[in-house]
Amino acid sequence: MSMPEIRSFRPGDEHAINDGFNSVFGKHRSIEEWAWKYRTDDPQLPIVAAWEGDRVAAHNGGIRTEVQIDGRRVVALQGVDTYSLAAKMRRPEWRAAWSDVMDHFAEIAVETYGASLLYGFTGGRAVSHMVVRASWDSVEPRRIPLFVRCDRPSGRSLVSRLFRARPVADYEPALDQLWRRVNHRYPVAVIRDADFIRRRLSGHPSVHYHRWLITPRLSSTPVAFVAFRSDDGCCRWVDLVWDGRHPGALELVDHLSRRVAEQTGACREELWLDGDPDAAEWLRAFGFSDGPDPSSVARVTRILDDEVNAEALAAGRFYTTMADADLV
Repeated sequence: MSMPEIRSFRPGDEHAINDGFNSVFGKHRSIEEWAWKYRTDDPQLPIVAAWEGDRVAAHNGGIRTEVQIDGRRVVALQGVDTYSLAAKMRRPEWRAAWSDVMDHFAEIAVETYGASLLYGFTGGRAVSHMVVRASWDSVEPRRIPLFVRCDRPSGRSLVSRLFRARPVADYEPALDQLWRRVNHRYPVAVIRDADFIRRRLSGHPSVHYHRWLITPRLSSTPVAFVAFRSDDGCCRWVDLVWDGRHPGALELVDHLSRRVAEQTGACREELWLDGDPDAAEWLRAFGFSDGPDPSSVARVTRILDDEVNAEALAAGRFYTTMADADLV
């Protein structure tokens, strides 16, 4: 009995890979959304799959990011779309293929992409598979705090009127300036510069992101950035960057959230926020309640670089919003 072939992505694989994803997760993701997610203009895609002929047995994809860890900038791969078709296709001989895929993915992460870190967000039984079978166990799996508000206060504070918001274009150079001003607040974080926002929050074939840059009324210096997605009755704060010095800017962000919710008919607002205790305190003051995400989704991590200390990635140090996930 021949074993599935483990190999990296080749152009033309995408349809079978995307069909496998839809089959395992019960989705209807289009090939256009797949291409948006992986940014297929990149000549090398960090994707590994197990193949039996033209059939996919197991798969793991990666999104290349840059992460700052206490001032050091490293390449990381965010693992996404991890699945095995062994159970669904009733092919027990495929069971080992997923582990082989994950091992090969870790190899190319270092050899081809120079990655120091692997991380991803997963839930349910998949957490234990990632930790035990794939060695994404460098730090304890972290359930990200979810902030939720269903009762919105009316009105707008006076201090928020000292700031203004302007819509952000697909590529906004002022985001580079903002990140240089605020990155010291986030010991560990994905680099949130103009290029990251362009890649993550523009060009989606079916999702519209509401994006704003916040500045004082008498200055052009950016002090905050926010992006929302509002559909299915929920307004989500997809991303938030804040300088920590201007609470009025955060109050304006809160006002924008309420306005987007009202305009789109959302009755609930929510966000992930981990690694910014000052912003968390303000959110509670705005009427949000928080706790571990009840979906059981957790971040799992594998360190590939001996110079990266696991203690640097301790709970609460890795700044995380919904923009760090891949499905919001």
